[in-house]
Amino acid sequence: MTDTEVDAFQLLLNEAQTEKESSGESAKSVLEQMSAEELALLQKANSLAERINVGGLSEEGAANLLAQPDFSDRVDLNNDGIVEVGAAKNIVFPPVNAPDHVKAAWEEATAGMDESDTMMLQLHMHLSVYGVQADGLPSSTPLSPEEQWSSGGIEKLFDTLRSALDFRVGLEGWTEHNKMLLGLYSRFEQALG
Repeated sequence: MTDTEVDAFQLLLNEAQTEKESSGESAKSVLEQMSAEELALLQKANSLAERINVGGLSEEGAANLLAQPDFSDRVDLNNDGIVEVGAAKNIVFPPVNAPDHVKAAWEEATAGMDESDTMMLQLHMHLSVYGVQADGLPSSTPLSPEEQWSSGGIEKLFDTLRSALDFRVGLEGWTEHNKMLLGLYSRFEQALG
């Protein structure tokens, strides 16, 4: 994006937030009032391949179009670990609704790792926490962020991770990948304190 487009995008976000706050309208309603040019700017700023079809958006997808693209203020309204931005679905780990100490612990645990390994581990951890979705439906009901990131929820997560690692080691032995997982789990758990 050009500097002019970045400035226009920031102005558009500010106007949209003001409109939402003053009118009490939903993000979807605010988007419905935007011009084709404004929607095209949102599309570009959020790196979306398809034009924005406001009628086909969930409230989460609409809300995240009106948020900064760096995920700093994105929401996961249905707590499924998948952040909808427009029609796009993004797996984010740690989840956007996790407490800050969990996000900091993850950063500490993955410090120094290359980006591709970190991305694979984010997917691995997402699947460990949320399971696999089939036809857009979760395999189990996700815990609330308060439950998931409570001491009991964290203990259960690491029990599950270690059990899965024990199973992998039983099949494959102590491969480099399995050693890396063991190190990550230990660092993450220690950072969570």
